[in-house]
Amino acid sequence: MKRVSVPRLLVLADGMPVRERQIVEAVARLSLVSGGQLIELFFDDIPGPSTRSRRALRVLGRLVETRVLDRLGRRRGGVGGGSSAWVYALGPAGRRIVAYWAGEGLPRSRSAYEPASPWTAHTLAVSDLYVRLRKAERAGRVELLAFDAEPACWRAYTRLGGAAGCLRPDAYLRLGVGEFEDSFFAEIDMGSERRGQLTRQHHAYREYFRAGVEQANTGVFPAVVWIVPDVQRAALLADIQAGLPAPTRRLFTVAINKQAISVLCGNSPEAVAGGAA
Repeated sequence: MKRVSVPRLLVLADGMPVRERQIVEAVARLSLVSGGQLIELFFDDIPGPSTRSRRALRVLGRLVETRVLDRLGRRRGGVGGGSSAWVYALGPAGRRIVAYWAGEGLPRSRSAYEPASPWTAHTLAVSDLYVRLRKAERAGRVELLAFDAEPACWRAYTRLGGAAGCLRPDAYLRLGVGEFEDSFFAEIDMGSERRGQLTRQHHAYREYFRAGVEQANTGVFPAVVWIVPDVQRAALLADIQAGLPAPTRRLFTVAINKQAISVLCGNSPEAVAGGAA
């Protein structure tokens, strides 16, 4: 594909239809989004699955052609094939346009690289959480007030001893449920990390909590929700948390993936091992 000129970038940025801008902003927020996820987010108002898929294919194809979006070099499974079978990231024009919308001009954009499969799967799992929360919002179950994926959700702080630290959750979200507002750090567990890695991340939250940065900035410390694939993994997380001091243990909740939205909406976890708050 040819490089998009600055005049063309300005035309694209200033004249982009609302739906297409929302798609670009979502991909910028989440880093990677599957075609199927984009269809659920932005084409749900179109009746009929085949019509939705065709419309999405045209829109996403146009954004790829103008280098606003990139498709990953390999296809993934998707119902019905077509646009839903691809994974999308910001293209070079898209990265410059997003910077322009943010008031940062049109900086030059470096070429993107093909991410590794584990990172792709994990990033799409975070995107799936976002899609499910948006669907819950449409159903009137919750109001999604904020959702920051990596790296926007990372938190810098000073560790004991004065060294610089950085807490790296998978997402930060703020939800309105009825007249209440709740905030969460989300950890999306794919079942691949070893016990030692999981334990270190729990201690990182403990250290960040004790630093008091979040409480000073927002007045509260978000609940930490570990979203796990199955009951065996939930039991492992519960066992790790059982070894933590009680005040730290109360920071954490464990939810099996299929129950995650219900838990985030304020319901008690079901079939979750002890140790959850």
